[in-house]
Amino acid sequence: MPLDRELDKTKVLFIDTCRRLMELGELSEEEYLGICDLLDRLDELDKDSFERELRRVSRGLSDLIG
Repeated sequence: MPLDRELDKTKVLFIDTCRRLMELGELSEEEYLGICDLLDRLDELDKDSFERELRRVSRGLSDLIG
């Protein structure tokens, strides 16, 4: 599977997981939208910047995946 397609699949799975966390009350709608925006800007950020921004918008919940 081409790398771009694999990345898109991973993004969809991650967004779906975040949506479920929002439905469970673990993420606010604002946090969810922040994560979606961050994923849209993924190619603009290096790994460290992405992880820092993800921690900021998700109140550290992203540490569970890191």
